[in-house]
Amino acid sequence: MSNEAFLQKVKELNKQANVKEWAKYILSNNSNEIDFPLKSISFALGKILDANIYIVNAEGHLLGYHERHRVNTQRVRNLIENKMFPYNYIQRLSNVTETTLNVKIDDNLTIFPVEKRANYPEAMTSVIPIVLSDDRLGTLLVGRVQDEIDDVDALLVEHAASMIGLEIALEYGKNEVEIEKQLSGARLAISTLSVTEVKALKGVFSQINPDNQETILTTSEIADKIGVTRSIVVNALRKLVSASVIEQRSMGMKGTYIKVLNPIFSKTLFSDQDPSN
Repeated sequence: MSNEAFLQKVKELNKQANVKEWAKYILSNNSNEIDFPLKSISFALGKILDANIYIVNAEGHLLGYHERHRVNTQRVRNLIENKMFPYNYIQRLSNVTETTLNVKIDDNLTIFPVEKRANYPEAMTSVIPIVLSDDRLGTLLVGRVQDEIDDVDALLVEHAASMIGLEIALEYGKNEVEIEKQLSGARLAISTLSVTEVKALKGVFSQINPDNQETILTTSEIADKIGVTRSIVVNALRKLVSASVIEQRSMGMKGTYIKVLNPIFSKTLFSDQDPSN
């Protein structure tokens, strides 16, 4: 095995995956999903290995992929479009605790559709667990229509799995920080409200669509329905705007548009329990 060949492929992977942009993406407030880094590394790895690449997390969600070869049936393409792999397949992957290379197409770990076995008799799948600090974060799947993964490429996919594991962990960590931030903001906002303002906001939030977290309402109608003055509703909403819990703007005769920026607040508002539970 050539160390030089391995290092050359690592350099090529880093270049193709645009690793220098990862830190900028991860630190960006707009990067609210695992997309760019895992999409770029999937493309880079697929190009270098001439393989189809799939990155799935422990729950079976497809986080990134690149299909170098168009071998999938409509059934599998639907799974990819929905970004969710079958439960039974994910269970089989979870039982693979060490890197398993060059699994044949008739094995139940294959990433190739069973309907295509006759078309690609030499197709092989390699299964690389993505592990960080003993936590199984997901699986890297490499599908080649021919040619086995050799020793150099085996090291490359292990290296790629480490890169992917770090990115997943950083993204999860960022999400946890954001949740803690929202939780603190919700608690602080609640602490500024009077009993009647809490009552008024319960009336407001009961009108908000949980799917898109927004609504258009008339503050006077809410006040009449709940049995409080309009000024109480207006003051309560103003406090939430100041706390960055909601976005609010006038829609003229239509009423007031409200968009929830901190979805944890609603849980806090309607619960006597700690919202972190």
